[in-house]
Amino acid sequence: MARTLTIEDEAGTGCDEACHAARRRDKEATKRALLAAAVEVFAQHGYDGATTKEVAARAGVNEGLIQRYFAGKDARGVELGGKAGLLQAIVGGGMCNEKLTACRLAAPTACLKTEIAGFLRHEVEQAVANRDFMRVLLSRALVDPALAAMLKDHYKQSRIPLLVDRMRHFKESGQLDPAVDLATLAATITTFAFGLGFMQQIVLAEDPRSLEAVIDSLAETLVRGTAAQGTAA
Repeated sequence: MARTLTIEDEAGTGCDEACHAARRRDKEATKRALLAAAVEVFAQHGYDGATTKEVAARAGVNEGLIQRYFAGKDARGVELGGKAGLLQAIVGGGMCNEKLTACRLAAPTACLKTEIAGFLRHEVEQAVANRDFMRVLLSRALVDPALAAMLKDHYKQSRIPLLVDRMRHFKESGQLDPAVDLATLAATITTFAFGLGFMQQIVLAEDPRSLEAVIDSLAETLVRGTAAQGTAA
């Protein structure tokens, strides 16, 4: 049976600076354990079927700590606690970044088509690797506008700046039309990536081999539509 931890408030009497530091470390470790357990339980049972009791048991901590650490309000001012607080913390914190990262891409290339295709392919692979987690987040986002807004912000912040940075040298070298807005192009690529990764791969169970052809075609089309006059991909 998992060991259950109970962590006291940091303001307890008779606790010196070293003691407070140790308690803060324990608190952060406990929060990380609860978030990791919540991801597993939500993915296994779905959001509606998950319970805070099972999340706490899997993390090996007292269930009451979920309310203590993850109570709060959403963007509309509605009080959060229990599962809702955990889910908001997952999306708003590092756990979602780890699951939905767009940062572990191959090194930048000198070919715009290869760059775009590589990003699209990476997003498809990430969607497959985290399919259960994605299903939970997106199913909740359909009925929770605050969560949907958080996911929207996450995708914008984690994908678009990265793509803009990776494509900037194509514009500076004259391969991209000077009129092309890099942020808009990055948003377009990200939209296609989500459609391929989630809708085509997870929802519609598309054959990966056919997705490869779609990726190549999309990359080619985007390059032709944004290339500077007289340049090739």
